[in-house]
Amino acid sequence: MTTTFDPSALPQLQQQRIERPWRRKPPIFTWSVVLATLIPLAIVGWIYWSTDIPGAIVMTVIYLPLQLIASGVAAFATRGRRGILDSVIIVNAIGATLFTLIVLLSVIGSLIARGITAISAHFIYQNNVYVSPSTPLEYGGIGHAILGTVIIVGISMLIAVPIGVATAIYITEVRGRAVPYVRFFVQAMAGVPSVVAGLFILTIIVATGAFQQGAFAGGLAYAILMLPTVARTAEEVLKLVPEDLRTGALALGSTRARTVLRVVLPAARTGIITAIILGVARVIGETAPLLLAAGSADATVVNPFGGPIAAIPTYIFNNVALPYPDAVARAWASALVLIVLVSILFVLARVIGRGRLSSK
Repeated sequence: MTTTFDPSALPQLQQQRIERPWRRKPPIFTWSVVLATLIPLAIVGWIYWSTDIPGAIVMTVIYLPLQLIASGVAAFATRGRRGILDSVIIVNAIGATLFTLIVLLSVIGSLIARGITAISAHFIYQNNVYVSPSTPLEYGGIGHAILGTVIIVGISMLIAVPIGVATAIYITEVRGRAVPYVRFFVQAMAGVPSVVAGLFILTIIVATGAFQQGAFAGGLAYAILMLPTVARTAEEVLKLVPEDLRTGALALGSTRARTVLRVVLPAARTGIITAIILGVARVIGETAPLLLAAGSADATVVNPFGGPIAAIPTYIFNNVALPYPDAVARAWASALVLIVLVSILFVLARVIGRGRLSSK
């Protein structure tokens, strides 16, 4: 039997509303959620306004336990014992999200409020030659520090990216006997403090007289910190390449090396670019390695081996503790510029990663 569609019933079908019965909540559930939200807020508001306890302590020590108890009671009243654990997880997740958002907005707001006074066009391209800490904000800038950061990060990329990608290829494609040891060392390097990397370069490179403090030594210290991020991210990206591409290329007579170069790496290109961007974002704000390996300077230095060089992190470190308001304002403005650069890198990583996922 064949059923035909009646066009006359189309207007009636268009007027029907989509039913979602799983979204319907009984009144007791709605009132339980409202009471579980308002009662802790009312108690915490009364404590905050009637006592001298700081707001941060009130929110963490008093409000969070009260909210957990109220949510647990509401969940038990509506869903029984099974809902108590769900309520605890939901409250902790929402609380952690709000806490992170508040901290992030507080940091960004502080940077904008304290650093916007020093932001100007000349602040981006001028250096600090003939500029003292008490010099007005109309003179001087971080142009030399921005250039130094670019040079140092560029050197670290030239060192860490090939080694990191080669390490990921060895782990995922070659799969030799040393894979467990290589993976262990990569994971161990990921936990190395940044100051240890700076001390290592200072001891091995600078103190021995092989090279002096400068962009090259700073790039080596940054490369130590960038390498595990690039290697681990690239490894995960290469694992996402379908195995059929490898077997198909090998079935056509291609060698293992040619398959990696012509098939696997092009398929994971956007993911590897994301790994590189994340590696740069990981190290671009580190200060301790540059203080020990790169040094600091007020002039614009282009030669990587030409002596101490300025960078944004060291510029911030040298100015933020000075007893001059203009120097402190320059430090806050430099931190704002650094935050903007890191944000741009993370946005690029997200955009490239989204393009990789959508292209599949």
